[in-house]
Amino acid sequence: MRAIPLPQLNFTDVLNTCVGSISNQPLTTRLNAINPQLNNAAQDFDAKATTADLFQILPFAGADADIVSGQVTKAELKGLYTFHLVPATKPARQYYDYLMMRAPLRICPFCGFGQATTLDHYLPKAKFPLLSVHPNNLIPSCADCNKGKSAGIAVTKEQQSIHPYFDQAHFINDQWLFAEVIETSPATIRYYAQAPANWSTDDQTRISNHFDEFKLAQRFCVQAGDELSNLRGELEIDFQVSQQAGVESALRKKYIGASLQHVNSWRTALYQALAGSNWYCSGGFK
Repeated sequence: MRAIPLPQLNFTDVLNTCVGSISNQPLTTRLNAINPQLNNAAQDFDAKATTADLFQILPFAGADADIVSGQVTKAELKGLYTFHLVPATKPARQYYDYLMMRAPLRICPFCGFGQATTLDHYLPKAKFPLLSVHPNNLIPSCADCNKGKSAGIAVTKEQQSIHPYFDQAHFINDQWLFAEVIETSPATIRYYAQAPANWSTDDQTRISNHFDEFKLAQRFCVQAGDELSNLRGELEIDFQVSQQAGVESALRKKYIGASLQHVNSWRTALYQALAGSNWYCSGGFK
């Protein structure tokens, strides 16, 4: 996971720009009439996100044609995002681009390796239409993380995945991602999440849920497989020069370098596991 600083965008500015680009005057009037409700929803989101209580926001259970607030339907609220924030020809596209550029090096914050190519609604617009264009609910992500996560809605604190804008500190600084070497031919890697024992029970469960929600075990394993294949020739040279000690030293340097960048990256966990495996370092890498 990667942390992203909270966007420096005003919800009212984003909302007004989206609404201002609507040519249907009756719709504009109806949207302006529920401005207080929209702002209240955004403020409630921010307050609950700060305390990791977004699960307390109730989803809207109606269909697209149903009224959400005032005289505005779910489809019309979702359309604020689809038709007035996303299109390159719309004035509000500037906010979409700003949010996309918040991803460090354009890397997805949920998985830490995919290219961020879209905005993900942390609380999906299909069930939380009042938040469809709230900047703090829009997170740059890769297509796999955006489309592959579960459609379920958290109903307890511990079921919530990690929010890159609000969940930082120990989620970023403490190691919770680990890997182990499986002694197969060729070697394979198993990834797992294990939060520190001093974390709260809720946070321990949340990180495990995040790991499962985005299918990180399988996806990290694919990345590791490619890395292991590329390592063989390099480690063969280290082995010829200094035997097992040379391989361990080379892998430990890679582990330290990766951990200085991101303690919970798939590379950090990979090199940590490889350097600590006597089997792998003594020849298993071959």
